[in-house]
Amino acid sequence: MTVPIELDGAKVLYFTDNQITNDYGYVYYQEHEKTVIVTALAIALYDGDNRFYLFSCDIDWNVIGDTLHDSLHEAFDCALQSNNSSIIWNAPNA
Repeated sequence: MTVPIELDGAKVLYFTDNQITNDYGYVYYQEHEKTVIVTALAIALYDGDNRFYLFSCDIDWNVIGDTLHDSLHEAFDCALQSNNSSIIWNAPNA
């Protein structure tokens, strides 16, 4: 699947590869008794906002969780601190 240029209306600045073998954690939906594995991460920015969103995504690039950060460095650091696996970031058109 192609990496989207936007997620939830925010422009994607950086992203990881999205593979079923990635292990960036999971989100558990108690009301549906369903666990969704986080297979990709993305850092994105909404127009008119200077804060950065770290998105947790499923295999279809659906956003299943997010955190808000005041700086790009803070978003990268949060991703590193929240995961036990190494993270390789890509940039669109890089």
